[in-house]
Amino acid sequence: MDRNRRIVSWLVAGLVAVAGAAPAQDRGPADDLFDLFKEGRVEEMVQQGKALLATGTETAPVNLAVGQGLATLDRCAEAEIFLRRAVELDAADKSWVYAWANIHLGACAILDGRDDDARRAWTAARDAGATRNATRNASGNLAAFALDARCDDWPSFRTEHFQFRFSDRLGDLDRAAFARRRDQAYEVISAWFGGGPDRPIRMVVWADQDEATSFGMPALGFSKPEYYLVETLANQTVGHEMTHVISYHALHPVVRTGLINEGVAVYLDQTGRDRVAMAREALAGARSAAGGTLPPISLRALWDDWSLLDAGVSYPVAGAWVERLVQKGGRERFLAYFTDQTREHARAVYGADLEDWIDGFEHEIGL
Repeated sequence: MDRNRRIVSWLVAGLVAVAGAAPAQDRGPADDLFDLFKEGRVEEMVQQGKALLATGTETAPVNLAVGQGLATLDRCAEAEIFLRRAVELDAADKSWVYAWANIHLGACAILDGRDDDARRAWTAARDAGATRNATRNASGNLAAFALDARCDDWPSFRTEHFQFRFSDRLGDLDRAAFARRRDQAYEVISAWFGGGPDRPIRMVVWADQDEATSFGMPALGFSKPEYYLVETLANQTVGHEMTHVISYHALHPVVRTGLINEGVAVYLDQTGRDRVAMAREALAGARSAAGGTLPPISLRALWDDWSLLDAGVSYPVAGAWVERLVQKGGRERFLAYFTDQTREHARAVYGADLEDWIDGFEHEIGL
């Protein structure tokens, strides 16, 4: 996936499914465009959509399709022209087209630093109530960026590296100390990667998971690097989620795997914990919970399929493995490897030594 394609994100997830929901007999001129999107042929989608519009086929879905494609290609300024036209054409009906065009407009606005515009667009999409998916998506975006009206009284402030928004239920939190520690971690982590984002990271700090859940948020913490966004609880590790954002913008990884992408975040979480001991303990605990044995899983298999182990085990193992790669191969080789995190690329970067490193690591942690 190239740099432009990386703009596709959770903010507009579900659009393809919604766009393809019309019955076959009701297919219109935009449906072929959305089919191209599903196939990853985004440039063709945009070109064909513009050609349709040039013939006078001025429909809301076609404008949405062109705007969606342009936003996907990181051409948001141009995308907004077509997305606004889709909103105008569907303003009376406020159908799924109106809702999803506004969701895209909000995504473009938030990337451009226009929070008020994003809030207006996502609020319009939510209030349209066009489809369950669109309403949920718009509501989730408002909550994630703390643009929901319920967040209006939340304290906020900026530092050199962050734009913080704190739940109003965190009255006892020393916000200055919290921010200072994260700025310090940012300096360490960005120096390790040799760079970082070109704008402050937006960090939304929730009081507890129950509060986040009441806003429709998933389990915390997590990050959305392409949107410079971190969602966290006040007591979660300082460096983990910001590492995802910093590494994404410093090195622009093209292929990410769970083992490496999560492993480097554990490795740089700034806790100073013994990674190998953590991996051993996690595996021992999982065996005990399973009655003494676990299904045989190798590091190689986990590298290829991140879902093979529970997160309580896979994350410590990943952190210990990234630490081992850096110890054995050095930071510079790891950074050269990081852009394509597959096992095949690791073999190309590290050579024949890699297999011995894997075998020794598995033996040491008891995998």
